[in-house]
Amino acid sequence: LFLLSTLMVFAYETIIIKFPDRENWVKAYYKKVGLEAILQYVPAGQGSNNWTKSVVVHSYNQSTYPISVFLTNSTAKLLKANPTAGYKTLRLTDNDAIVGRCTKNYGKIQAQCEFFRVTRGYEGIVTIHYMNKDKDDFMENYNQWYNIIKGAKLYNSYYRDERMLDKAEYFEL
Repeated sequence: LFLLSTLMVFAYETIIIKFPDRENWVKAYYKKVGLEAILQYVPAGQGSNNWTKSVVVHSYNQSTYPISVFLTNSTAKLLKANPTAGYKTLRLTDNDAIVGRCTKNYGKIQAQCEFFRVTRGYEGIVTIHYMNKDKDDFMENYNQWYNIIKGAKLYNSYYRDERMLDKAEYFEL
């Protein structure tokens, strides 16, 4: 019994995102500090500060907030940064939520459209944020990206070297 309880401490949670087949997305930024990890993916040739589209994944290990509370707090912060559009709830359950919006230019912040997902992970809360600075492209690919963000999967492994996954499509939380 003791051995089984210690295995939980050494579990490795990862996220799998299936990017569009014809697009080459690359990791632009990754940092893990304490109980938080943040990762940013952008199309190849772009960077963490100069992107047209971006997927940001943020994990909060050991976070026990209800999803609805976490979503409300997170979107309030995003609205404070750019209040030009409210969020529309697209999916809301006890363990998963997705909201969307399109903003206008505000101060130094460029207009963008986005999906913001908050989901319960094995070890805490994970957010997945897809942003696109081209509204026409966002609307043209709305269903595809909604399904990508909705379909992102969390995977829990007890072995760090268990890599049955495509390394381009996952990262350790």
